Amino acid sequence: MAGGCTHPIRLAGHTDHVDITTGEVRRAFSSAGQPGGVVHVRCNNRRASVCPSCSKLYQRDARRIVLSGLAGGTSVPDTVSGHPALFVTLTAPSFGAVHSRRSKGKRGEARACRPRRGECPHGRPAGCHARHRDGDRLLGTPLCPDCFDYPGAVTWNSLAPMLWKVTRDRMESAVAAAAGLTVAGLRRVIRITCVKAAEMQARGLVHLHAVIRIDGRGENPNDLVAPPAWATTKLVAHCLRTVLGEVAIPAPDPNHPGGVTLVRWGDQHDLRPITLDGPATSGKIANYLAKYLTKSVTAGGLLDRPVRSLGHLARIPLNPHARRMVETCWQLGQDEDFTAALDEATGRQPGRLPALIRWSHAFGWGGHWISKSRRYSTTFGTLRAARRTWARTIGAVLAGRPVGDAFSRPDNDPRTTILSTWRYAGRGTTPDIDAHSRSGHGPPSHRATLTPTTRGGDDDA
Repeated sequence: MAGGCTHPIRLAGHTDHVDITTGEVRRAFSSAGQPGGVVHVRCNNRRASVCPSCSKLYQRDARRIVLSGLAGGTSVPDTVSGHPALFVTLTAPSFGAVHSRRSKGKRGEARACRPRRGECPHGRPAGCHARHRDGDRLLGTPLCPDCFDYPGAVTWNSLAPMLWKVTRDRMESAVAAAAGLTVAGLRRVIRITCVKAAEMQARGLVHLHAVIRIDGRGENPNDLVAPPAWATTKLVAHCLRTVLGEVAIPAPDPNHPGGVTLVRWGDQHDLRPITLDGPATSGKIANYLAKYLTKSVTAGGLLDRPVRSLGHLARIPLNPHARRMVETCWQLGQDEDFTAALDEATGRQPGRLPALIRWSHAFGWGGHWISKSRRYSTTFGTLRAARRTWARTIGAVLAGRPVGDAFSRPDNDPRTTILSTWRYAGRGTTPDIDAHSRSGHGPPSHRATLTPTTRGGDDDA
């Protein structure tokens, strides 16, 4: 049922195909003849705690998006594997000391968390001598909650997408200056593309992992050709390091009403040239970025859905640190002057709900968990469209119907227009569908013809 989705969306309606030459209309599919009078489509939730099936599919699509930009495939030429590329990790600044696992090497023996003596201004120990193991519930929580800057942390999360955009723009300007060109002149010679994935750390702050690729410009603007010899990873990395140390965007200061603070990247960042020794290297990078996308903000998926009110928050069994992050979003979100200044800093139009309240379940982060440049590689929409075409073809063959549209033409034939009329009918399976599945018949084989109605889903890339 809906590809094994645990929370499918029920739709009722029909799809018509129209011959634009003659005006003839033919009914291509209707839910009226389906069990329960509805059809089921995937929820497409990326979180494994919500829907393992859709999460796995999302992760595979994300991996394909990253991988095709490094090694080619899915409309991207294989020659991109020879283009200079960087793997970049950007971190958030510190907003207070937190418990962490320190070790020599990835699998080395754990060391003391924070070997410090004395007390903080609030009378709590300034250090922690415990050797935390992976999965320790203390990891990411502050040594002193009163010392931790919760307002600054959620404000930084909210502005991180804008900080990333400004960083990309400044990097391009820095490369142009280093090459002795204007930005417009640089864009006529090379194209800098990237894909970025966000990771929510245990301390409640976002880290960004990105692949930056340098392409040349051919006679055809859509061609992906090798860049000139001077456009190297060393040049781009040097320019990016300079930008990371300087870039800052003004934002309202949550700790001083009416004041202004500067939002910057943390001191720790990593820039590494990507050397592709074969498919295994590009596959590891793609897996690394994709693995973060299906994780929830908190363990157990307690914040997989928006927090509707502080009363709703009180019923969620969160640890004190996560609870205070959400509460801080709500407190700042109810300050009209602060939210107006924050919207201006992020370049967002004011919405029905303040952004911090709307995204309080993500600790203020409202950006896409994966995003990319238009020309980096393929898109979620392209991959989903290919699956829909395959599903319609298999469904038609199994049902003994002609392959193609209602006029027996290939999919996406320009002479055919698709008119869809569907309405939301609920979530989850219906009793009729469950009975149909238990009878041994399984889901109807022609359910795949529904998939044209799922066009226009939300794509991050």
